[in-house]
Amino acid sequence: MKKYIIEPEYHGYKVGDYLKEVLGYSSRSMRKIDIFLNGKKVKPNKKVRKLNRLLVKEHNKGTNIEPIQMDLDIVYEDKNLIILNKMPYLIVHPTKKKVDKTLAHGIVHYMKEKTGEITVPRFYNRLDMNTSGIIVVTKNGFSQAFLQNKEKSIVKKYYQTIVEGIIEKDEFVIEKSIGRIGESLKRELLLTEEGGQIAKTGVKVLKKMYDQNLTLLEVELFTGRTHQIRVHLSSIGHPILGDELYGGTVNSAKRQLLHAYKLIFTNPDTGKEEIVTTTLPNDMMTIIKGEKIE
Repeated sequence: MKKYIIEPEYHGYKVGDYLKEVLGYSSRSMRKIDIFLNGKKVKPNKKVRKLNRLLVKEHNKGTNIEPIQMDLDIVYEDKNLIILNKMPYLIVHPTKKKVDKTLAHGIVHYMKEKTGEITVPRFYNRLDMNTSGIIVVTKNGFSQAFLQNKEKSIVKKYYQTIVEGIIEKDEFVIEKSIGRIGESLKRELLLTEEGGQIAKTGVKVLKKMYDQNLTLLEVELFTGRTHQIRVHLSSIGHPILGDELYGGTVNSAKRQLLHAYKLIFTNPDTGKEEIVTTTLPNDMMTIIKGEKIE
C-alpha cells in the first residue's frame, strides 16, 4: 500500500496518467492495483485535484512456492527492494529439474516472516546457478516497473571474473550478437539476421596474474543476454576459469568464476542514485592471492 498527496501542478490530471507519468507505473502494473482518492475507490480516468490523498493498493498475488528457511546474505533492503549476495551453486527460481531449495523458496520464507503473507518473489535480475553475487528482488509491482523504465531509472551491473590467459589491452568493449541454435543450452555468436540478439559488454583489466596465466577483470553489462559475459569472453580467446561449457579449464572450485559484485541504480522511492557492492567469494579470492582452493 502506497500513499501520496497530489502536488498542485498535477491538478486536473487523470489519475492513471499521474501514476504512469509521475510515479512510473506501467500499463501492466496498473492492471494489478486498486486506486483510492480521498478514501474512495476510483478508476484510472478519474481526474485528481491538488492535495487529493491518493492511495494505491496492490492485489495480493500468492505463489505455490513453499517457504523454506535459508541463510540469506541481504546487503540492502528498503520498503521496495531486497538486494542479496547469492552464493554459488544456488538456483534462483524453480525449474523442471529443480523444484525446491531455490533462492525463491528462501525469499518466500523471509517475506512470510516479515509480513505474515505468502507472496510471489519478483526477481529483477537472475544469475546462473554457479554464478555468485547481486540479485535484486522487488517487493511490489511499482518498483519492478520503475527499474524497468529506462526513462526514469538507471541500472548498471558490474561483475568481476577470472579468465584464462593474459589480456594485454586494459579496457575495451565487445559488441557481438548472441543467440541459441535449436534447444541447446549453449549460446553462440549469431548474426542478428540469423536470430541473434545485439549484445554489448565492457571489459576492464584489474589484475594480470602472470605466474598463473590468468587475468582478473571487471565487466559491465550494457545488455542482458543469457550467458552474455561467458560467450563474449570465450569469443576473444579468454574463457572464464572453470567455465567448461564455453571452453574454460575446470578448476578446483568446480564452477565458472564469475561474481556480480556491484550495482548502481536509481532508488524507486527517492529517485536518488544508490551503489551496492559485495565482496568476492572465497574461491575467487584464494586464486587471486595465488593459493590453492581446498
